[in-house]
Amino acid sequence: MQLIDATTAIELLGIPYLQELSTFGALSEDTIVDLMMHGRIERVPKGEYIAHLSEEADDFQVVLQGKIAYYKHFEGHDVLTRYFRQGEQMGFDEMIGLIRRNGTDVAAEDSLILNISNTQFYQLHDRYPADFGIFMVNLARELAREIEMLEEVIGRGTGWMGETA
Repeated sequence: MQLIDATTAIELLGIPYLQELSTFGALSEDTIVDLMMHGRIERVPKGEYIAHLSEEADDFQVVLQGKIAYYKHFEGHDVLTRYFRQGEQMGFDEMIGLIRRNGTDVAAEDSLILNISNTQFYQLHDRYPADFGIFMVNLARELAREIEMLEEVIGRGTGWMGETA
């Protein structure tokens, strides 16, 4: 894992690119720059671990580029359950829910991620209250999409036989 200077990352990616990421959608340039400047930006090579099972979840990540594999720990095994792609957040549910990490994140390809600590998240609320509301809607929308995806998986896994309510 290699730390990347925020100014370098912003110049490399560009504000228009960052504004198109789903987690940052409709946020002002100032807020995005603030997130980048106060966060920790890391270049993660393919195969490197990002978060480990049972770690304290005191931050979450936004995938700026690349793809991250998520392995849910289930009955003594790590099971690949999904990929996080550019623009998606990972770990927000654990951070906000005060839940220890319940799986492992591994770079499925060379990736660039932004780590946002719980302290930074709180400070964003103070500095940019209007954009914080938009940010929360974006994060909630992503969680809703995850729930929908999980419901689809559960529905398919039940062996539905045509019964309805």
